[in-house]
Amino acid sequence: MRSERHWSIYLPALSISILWAGVLFWADGREPPLETLKLLALAVEAIAVPLLYLWAFFRARGAAVEVTSDDIAISTGGRRPEKVRVGIASVSNVQTAQSYLQKLVGAGQVRIDIADGRQFVLDDMSAPDRIVEAIRPDQEGVDKVGEI
Repeated sequence: MRSERHWSIYLPALSISILWAGVLFWADGREPPLETLKLLALAVEAIAVPLLYLWAFFRARGAAVEVTSDDIAISTGGRRPEKVRVGIASVSNVQTAQSYLQKLVGAGQVRIDIADGRQFVLDDMSAPDRIVEAIRPDQEGVDKVGEI
């Protein structure tokens, strides 16, 4: 079973771009036009929004969890990517957390605790419940956290 970052990682950047596009059109449609607000909205749309999309892209790139019958391959992605392969027996705890919106779109946070004390927190993963079920099919020792 393989899970990668969910497309919902781009939703904050999308909502900000829609909001500031609305501000831009509203400021331009006023009589007389609100030039300062219009320039601010243009600056946000031209500089901040592309940076947010780029940030989300680099966070999403390379992050994955692959569960086989014997081991788990975890790749964190992001600025400091880390790739680890551990045996399933060494997993001490698995937790999932989903906000209301993440439940609607099928994404969530997965936290994997390893017996040697390492912890991996993977945000915006697709099908977090399937990851938990693949790691611990009997659900023993698995915590499911509701809202984040």
